[in-house]
Amino acid sequence: MAIQKHMLAVLLLAGSSAYNACAGDVSVNMPGISVKAQDNGANAIVNVKTPGASVNAVQGNGPGKQARRVDGGRIMGNDMSKSTSCNGQPVSIQGNGNQISLSGACPQVNVSGNENQITIEQLGKVQVVGNDNQVRWAQALNGQKPQVQSSGNDNQISRQ
Repeated sequence: MAIQKHMLAVLLLAGSSAYNACAGDVSVNMPGISVKAQDNGANAIVNVKTPGASVNAVQGNGPGKQARRVDGGRIMGNDMSKSTSCNGQPVSIQGNGNQISLSGACPQVNVSGNENQITIEQLGKVQVVGNDNQVRWAQALNGQKPQVQSSGNDNQISRQ
């Protein structure tokens, strides 16, 4: 039974394009698992909750694409604009051509991809992997200059 629950969650999450062929909203609640899929016209949204895991996915259908936000501070997607708070937690950004604004205290930010523009209110440490990324920070966390690691070509990391 546990395998069936997890397979259902994976199928519904991975099949957001299959979901788009369905009409209306879909909710599945079983002991230990909750899956909700809805179509608000512009986006298909899938939320999956199982013991020890929670995943929210948003699939955009046009301009203003939305990021997929996965628990643990990961932001994944391409060609999107997003503002969010670090809430004192590490954040990982994966994708290309994004414009991301992070507010609050960000102890560690990892950027993986190309041509991203990231602005950070308070930064402790940043790691950038990819090319042509711009990371700008306003304040150093705890008054010390942030630790910076960068690999790739033409990455720019500096204070605003």
